[in-house]
Amino acid sequence: MSQSKYFKNKIKLSNNLSTTTVTKVKSENTEVLDQSKTQSRTKRVRKLQHIKLETTDDGDDDSIIPDNFFPMYNKIKEMRKLITTPVDLIGCVKIPALLFLITKRFQNGITDEISIDQIPNHLEELKLIENNKLNIDKFWRFQLLVTLLFSSQTKDEINYQVMQNLHLNYLIKGYKNGLCIESILNTSYNELDQMIFKIGFHSRKANYLIETSKILHENFNDDIPNNINDLINLKGIGYKMGHLILQGAWNETVGISVDTHMVRLCNMFNWLPKNEKNPDNVRKLLEIMLINHKDLWMEINPVLVGFGQTVCTPIGRRCDLCWLSKIDEFNDVKCPVIDKKLLLRINRGEN
Repeated sequence: MSQSKYFKNKIKLSNNLSTTTVTKVKSENTEVLDQSKTQSRTKRVRKLQHIKLETTDDGDDDSIIPDNFFPMYNKIKEMRKLITTPVDLIGCVKIPALLFLITKRFQNGITDEISIDQIPNHLEELKLIENNKLNIDKFWRFQLLVTLLFSSQTKDEINYQVMQNLHLNYLIKGYKNGLCIESILNTSYNELDQMIFKIGFHSRKANYLIETSKILHENFNDDIPNNINDLINLKGIGYKMGHLILQGAWNETVGISVDTHMVRLCNMFNWLPKNEKNPDNVRKLLEIMLINHKDLWMEINPVLVGFGQTVCTPIGRRCDLCWLSKIDEFNDVKCPVIDKKLLLRINRGEN
């Protein structure tokens, strides 16, 4: 059976996202690698502790990269080309372009929201917006910071809805650029808290956003910092968000952004030297592991997050669709955590 038949014609995306059509995968000639044995780990309960690691750029030694990393990662990248996931449509780095489009529509008298189902109809226009570097100004950068601040403990769908409503609210109030530092500073805490109440920890984040806006106005000339140290000193911004901001706002990649999907997958696939649950520690370990492959530092987040959102999900993993579930002519490394019971039921024709 060919790899493409592992995918059904449509994969249902979670949380009201439209289904996505999966096309036939392009075959490629790959060198056959020996399947490495995965080492068993001892499970133990412990408190999360930060580890201190130093990275160097000396030499070309890739011996610390697990044997199964590139075979699995490259195959995941091939699968990701065929699937449109939440992070591809409404991930935080996509929000500023969507708000830019909403502003253009508002200027032309269109005050309607753009629903998630409608976004695929605007993909070409959104791509042109994103590719025009002149559009990435201080308003774009601030909106990226805001949506990342909101994203913690908040689903992508809710984050997008709140950002869109907030932006349209300020456009209607007469702010030319909609959501901006000026509009936030002219909004009371209670009013802002009410407008963003759907996101997780909305009261705390309303306070963070007002405080951050004051700092950016007073210390950064109404713009956002262009270095990781100043970014993580802002309330509510950690390394995960800071690295995404640098990549999306300043086109700077100085670290890897790690979220919960990445933590889960890296541990499941035995890509880390030990079981590590702290995202910041996983970030440090990945940066050391890929020190000679910095071209992956920016792409690994959307690749793994999208895969974790649709195929290798936290609950109900779709091993029946995943190309890593068996070894065949296209794939020579098998996933170490295959749901064998699911595959057995599928082979028996059971639901």
